[in-house]
Amino acid sequence: MLPLVRSHQQYQSFVEQQLRIHYGNGTLLFVAKDWSLVKKFWITDLSCTFRLLEGAFPCRGPRSIDPADLLRSYLLMLQVGEPSITEWVNQLHRCPLYAILSGFEYGKTPGVGTFYHFFKRLWSHTSANLSPKLRLNRKKVKGGKKGEKAPTKAYSKIANLMAQLQKRSATKPQPFDRLLVLFQQQFLTVSATLGLLGDTNALSIAGDGMPLQTATQVRNKRLCNCRELGIVPCRCYRIYSQPDCDMGWDSYRNRYFFGYHLYTFVAADSPYDLPLYPRLQRASRHDATSWVVSAREFVERFREYTWDKAILDAAHDALPIYQYLLSRKVKPFIDLNLRSTGSKGFARMTSHFPLLGFRFVKRGWR
Repeated sequence: MLPLVRSHQQYQSFVEQQLRIHYGNGTLLFVAKDWSLVKKFWITDLSCTFRLLEGAFPCRGPRSIDPADLLRSYLLMLQVGEPSITEWVNQLHRCPLYAILSGFEYGKTPGVGTFYHFFKRLWSHTSANLSPKLRLNRKKVKGGKKGEKAPTKAYSKIANLMAQLQKRSATKPQPFDRLLVLFQQQFLTVSATLGLLGDTNALSIAGDGMPLQTATQVRNKRLCNCRELGIVPCRCYRIYSQPDCDMGWDSYRNRYFFGYHLYTFVAADSPYDLPLYPRLQRASRHDATSWVVSAREFVERFREYTWDKAILDAAHDALPIYQYLLSRKVKPFIDLNLRSTGSKGFARMTSHFPLLGFRFVKRGWR
């Protein structure tokens, strides 16, 4: 059945009542960290969570828990630094404050399965993965030197990718749309209303990727007997437990990693560097490719936000990216990649700079 949904005022009344019951007699005390948690969740309005996820709830069966309480509890788990759902459920049983701030009565908190069932509602796809588990073994990506950016992808490849994306609809339904709608309407819009993002009609957006490791090594199962035959390595089909992940190179830590490549747009004018559009990519994907995909989706899905400046590192030093930004009247601030920018490429790119009124000096822009 559909859950009983509370307004934010009703949640605040519940928290005030429960705190008086469990902490009013002086047997339980607050510390400074507890007061900061109370303040944060007292003003965080998540009452629209069910309205945004209504299509994921059945009309029959047992009554569901208000998804706002589960989302609030998960955010509280992240605030206290607990990485395990199982251990968090135990803490809800042990600590009345955590249960109350989540929106649960102490002693009537949900179990581990309830949280994982809620996570499934955020993913609108029949499979937990986008890629098939059965696929060919891939070659290991080639690393570089510590702290050195990888060579920029060939200009023709980036230009072809942009051309392909222009023919497709960026608003095509994605499995993570529900999670993205929650982020946009309950967090990003609130930040924009409070002026925490700067001028939304002239945003300065910085983009960069970071490694997100999910395992210490590639997790797969061999289906061939190549190892017994002495054929090592082989490119045969294997079954992968995390097919959406692959191997990538972390230039900062100078090592390979298995997982995702988290590419994020950030409001550079914000004093808090608030994220605008986080997007998970394969670990092997180059920053320039990730930027093209994220930029296309961000422009189509967040039409109320207008770019003014794009701040990018040397991995994005590619002529098609300059041309795309200039066509949208966005000022590019991109560090030059000395590994991939030859004299001819430099001449081609600098030919566009006078259009912006910039000139390049030895160490940067002026």
